Amino acid sequence: MNSLNVLVTRPIHQSENLSKLIREQAGNPILFPVIEIKPLQTRLDYNINEFDLAIFISANAVKYSIPLDIECFAVGKATANCLKTAKFPAPPFNSEALLEMPEMQKSAISGKKIAVFRGEGGRELLAKTLRQRGASVTYMNVYKRVQPPVPAWIHNIKIDIIIITSSEGLQNFMNMLNGQAWIRNTPMVLISKRIQVVAENLGVIAPIFVAPNASDEGLLAAILNYRN
Repeated sequence: MNSLNVLVTRPIHQSENLSKLIREQAGNPILFPVIEIKPLQTRLDYNINEFDLAIFISANAVKYSIPLDIECFAVGKATANCLKTAKFPAPPFNSEALLEMPEMQKSAISGKKIAVFRGEGGRELLAKTLRQRGASVTYMNVYKRVQPPVPAWIHNIKIDIIIITSSEGLQNFMNMLNGQAWIRNTPMVLISKRIQVVAENLGVIAPIFVAPNASDEGLLAAILNYRN
């Protein structure tokens, strides 16, 4: 990558593989987490056997939850990989694709109890749609996302391209740096077109490159597209 300085804004414990891929292409990953993940200490008062199936929204939802003995579904490739490691294999989907599955149609889930493991907050599309189809949906909030402090070095380094992997992360990034002009004028690699809409609404005018798929490899492909 001709020593591109690539700002990686993922939570620190989720940046290792992407940083490795960037270094393999002679790039320079610079870790600047805009979200910090903290497990929730509240006791989850439930019996998992009361549910018919479970949906995991993220890899962190798997990491901070308990072993399950019911059918599981994953949102995202990283989430599916974590479930596979935990001996609960599940194919990866985004929320929209998951809702298109035959197993998620009204005839299949009406009257069923579904546990959704996630962090505090987040999109409501999945639960809202499943409830409209007659399912009983219970959120299991097992972690929270917080905005970390700003390291002083960020003001003394040249950034060639910024990687953003969530709308919340983009908003935190803007907040942490007070929406400084260089943010809007530095090319961005985004993990989805949905985040591109958010970026444009926040005034980003630099070129935006959307990953062809929501994975580290997809993000790398978008970086290489920018370089070329």
